[in-house]
Amino acid sequence: MIHAGGEVTANFTINRYCPVFRPALLLRSAVLLFLIALLVSCQKDEAQRMFDSGMELWKQQKYEDSIQNFIALTKAFPEHHLVDDSLFWIANIYEHFVKNPDQAVRFYRSLNTTFENSDYHISAMLGLARMRAMQGDEGKRRAIRILMKLQKQSSPPLADELWEQNQLQLAQLFFELKNFDQARAELKRLIFEKPESGNVPLAYYQIGMYFLEEGHLELAKLTFIEADKKFKHRKEALSSALSLAAIYEESGQLNEAIQIYESILNRLEKKEVFYQLANNRIKKLKSRVKKTKTG
Repeated sequence: MIHAGGEVTANFTINRYCPVFRPALLLRSAVLLFLIALLVSCQKDEAQRMFDSGMELWKQQKYEDSIQNFIALTKAFPEHHLVDDSLFWIANIYEHFVKNPDQAVRFYRSLNTTFENSDYHISAMLGLARMRAMQGDEGKRRAIRILMKLQKQSSPPLADELWEQNQLQLAQLFFELKNFDQARAELKRLIFEKPESGNVPLAYYQIGMYFLEEGHLELAKLTFIEADKKFKHRKEALSSALSLAAIYEESGQLNEAIQIYESILNRLEKKEVFYQLANNRIKKLKSRVKKTKTG
């Protein structure tokens, strides 16, 4: 502003909407942010320390102490990324080491309902199914519902190995509930959808055994014959071959039983137990055939 006489002065008007630059206030804010960041960092470090301590206690077989450590972590740091890890380990320890299925169910369920996108979701579902399967027929039906849900899950899909194990477990549960048709249907699905799987010989064998359990001897025999031919009388079909030989024996078809046992010798080494078993059966059956011929 110019005054009379040529004097120049400056006249500043501070807008009430414009914050005043206050170095002391800025410094206090920076210190506060630093302290908050430090506190969060310390909390993260403490959560990690508690988790590591829980794992160390588990390794020392101090299972209850390990569990309590993990539980304390979930309560002290409910938003921490190690909470779902802790819940999984609590359930896992209850299942495999403490042998407390009710508590294992509780924490597997907690993990599944709270952390649907957890990396442990599928493992927790499988664990929950295992625990339910131990709780009588109604528990088996609950386990089947869990496994059927996993069977249809597309995001993320089950890895091939887990899917196959899922099918085998479903078949076993249906079998235990005497639902033989559905048990065989689950095994056939494995055979058709994963024809190159190493579990296919087992699926054939179980189908045959389920027929035997129902008393369908001829259908069981045909299943074992199909399996043995499909795998070209190799070691993969050993269980089916042994069962087929036993059926021939029980049916009085001794020469057919001998042929199967001889084919078993060709797929095994002499030191193996089933080689010795098959060899002994051949000797006994040939003796029986000879006695039958001589009258």
